[in-house]
Amino acid sequence: MKFSRMAAIFMMMGIFMISACSKPAATVNGKKISKETLQMHLKERAEDHKRQNIAIDERKLRESVLQELISERLALDEAAARGITASDADVNKEIDAIKQRFGDENFQKSLKEKGMTVDSFRQRVREKIVLGRFIETFGKGEVTDAEISDYYKNSPRPFLKPARVNMKIVEIQSEEAALAAADELKKGKMDFDQYAEKLSKENKANVTDYGWVSPEFFSPAMAASIKSLKEGQYGGPYKGQKSFYLVRVKERQPEGIAAFGEVKDMIRNQLVQQKRMEEYSKWLEQKRGSSMISINLS
Repeated sequence: MKFSRMAAIFMMMGIFMISACSKPAATVNGKKISKETLQMHLKERAEDHKRQNIAIDERKLRESVLQELISERLALDEAAARGITASDADVNKEIDAIKQRFGDENFQKSLKEKGMTVDSFRQRVREKIVLGRFIETFGKGEVTDAEISDYYKNSPRPFLKPARVNMKIVEIQSEEAALAAADELKKGKMDFDQYAEKLSKENKANVTDYGWVSPEFFSPAMAASIKSLKEGQYGGPYKGQKSFYLVRVKERQPEGIAAFGEVKDMIRNQLVQQKRMEEYSKWLEQKRGSSMISINLS
């Protein structure tokens, strides 16, 4: 059967449209960054901006995200050439930590909101691990004690140590059991420490002994309640992601200026990371100059 002239024109138009739609957002040394990939990252970044109440300029955000993807592509290719990888076990460990922190339900919801599948998220996590390991190959120079001291003395803002509490934490799996434990404590037959030890011996709770922790480590509601407890008082049950908690505050330390010795290691790590990123940025600039990069944002 012969096609009519009009049918042939429409077929050619269709082929042209498919070809145009499939044109990548960018090509880096022959490797494509698809518009679908760009759109996925744009959506993720836009959601982050909204959560932080940051105004969004769509054009600038699109350009910025694409430039980041180009940089990542160059870095990941170099990492592969150097044999830097991330195993399935590495990826699983990272994802398990995310699920533990936010809960499986919130994890799945977040993937849906970002338009990502579990497989695409796994690939993203793998790339982030590899990228981190690649960046760690830069900035091997030593940071001297003099540099750390100067940074501490000349910082425009003092180094603050957050308010913290020395407390014992009792973790109970079910709300019913946690409420029952709270009722028992109210009866006053045992003090908090004795009752916590009893629950632990009976395998009815996981008990963390007294230790210093910042209330901000917990959920906003739980943190607010902990801040209101006086020394010697207990509170709860508080709802966590998977369990319920009873806590007793032993001591408190207010926010204050940290001594040099308390933040020396933190400053050292910060300066090492700063030098590392400076060297990585220089490498990236040189790599961009010697690479074939084409962009199509139309």
